[in-house]
Amino acid sequence: MKNFIIIGAISMALFSCGNSEEVVSYQVERYRGALRLNDSTSVEFSATYTQAKGTLTIQNGVHESFDVELHGEDTLRGTFPVFASDLWLVKTDKGYEGMYFRTDAENYEIPLTLERHDSITVTASGTTEDAPPANQYYIIRDYGNGTTRPALLQLGIKENKIVGTIATSTGDLRFLTGEKVVDEGGYQLTGFDGRFINNVEFVTIGDSVFGNVWSGKTGYYRFKGVADESATLEDPEEMSKLREDYTHIEWHLPGLDGDTVHFDSRNITKPTILAIQGSWCPNCMDEGRVLDQYYREFEGAIDVYGLSYEYSGTLEKATAAVQKMERDLGTSFPMVIATHHPKQDRNAVLPLEQIRSYPTSILLDHQGNVVKIHTGFYGPSTKEYEAYVRETQEELEALVAKANG
Repeated sequence: MKNFIIIGAISMALFSCGNSEEVVSYQVERYRGALRLNDSTSVEFSATYTQAKGTLTIQNGVHESFDVELHGEDTLRGTFPVFASDLWLVKTDKGYEGMYFRTDAENYEIPLTLERHDSITVTASGTTEDAPPANQYYIIRDYGNGTTRPALLQLGIKENKIVGTIATSTGDLRFLTGEKVVDEGGYQLTGFDGRFINNVEFVTIGDSVFGNVWSGKTGYYRFKGVADESATLEDPEEMSKLREDYTHIEWHLPGLDGDTVHFDSRNITKPTILAIQGSWCPNCMDEGRVLDQYYREFEGAIDVYGLSYEYSGTLEKATAAVQKMERDLGTSFPMVIATHHPKQDRNAVLPLEQIRSYPTSILLDHQGNVVKIHTGFYGPSTKEYEAYVRETQEELEALVAKANG
């Protein structure tokens, strides 16, 4: 596929509020970044580097950006926010080259380059005329080993770019951004949020769609499908069930401050959300922001607990990872460590038949009764997101009114 993003070097002047005559200038360099998944496939992104501040700002399409603080002299090193992901960079004639790697996985390294440009070229792309003929396609993912799974390819236009995601039964690929590839008769969308690395290429023929997805270091599947604006997947409120021997929910788990947090649904007095999460889970990040919104807006009328299922190997490492997530997301509801080692039984903490997805949330009323279990989370890149946030808000309002009635 072509390189679409042409970016360059600019200067930024920041004026002090205390002294209008004092001007601090920072040189902000713009780059085209690329993660080389293999010899023929890369995920591209735009980035700016403010050398005086040591801040690399990575833009994930038109939806979000995040800062990576860089340290060092000959070799620059940085840690991504929220996730256990790092990078190192070495200066070259064209910009920088180095490696992106995950610190929670062995031998997970992907070559990364930042190519500097001296001019900015703005082109009109992703117009309505360039958009795919349908906003949603019902697709079947084929992993090449006899395994197939349904999903939804959802598309739209934002800021003159084609945007979208692939929604599965339990979540989505978060933000994808791209455009029509005129020379090759198809479309390319990519996304990089510090954890998810996705490259989606597809063509449409009439109402049909055919495509390929490369994810991370080795992930790949192909898909085909048909336009279907009304298609849905499994009902997220029917996917997870309580065990037959369920009577109540009770756990005693380590909090982030080292103290044990005790919970017994028989003793609660306000609506409560138990969120199954993980510091490694991008969809959990999106849900965590929404849960924190509820937690703050209801001002003590509800409780929220994040139960983090980690696999770093030790309680200390797991606690540090969740503390980093809490700090970088700015969430305020309490979190505990449900598991910290891959060999721990993840289904032993809560009375569910099994944990089918991260995230999963359990909503209780003020008497400790399970109101619903929501499996997975459709984030802000999906068409389901706004309705879910609104409906959950209304449901919490009703439960709070009942508790205070």
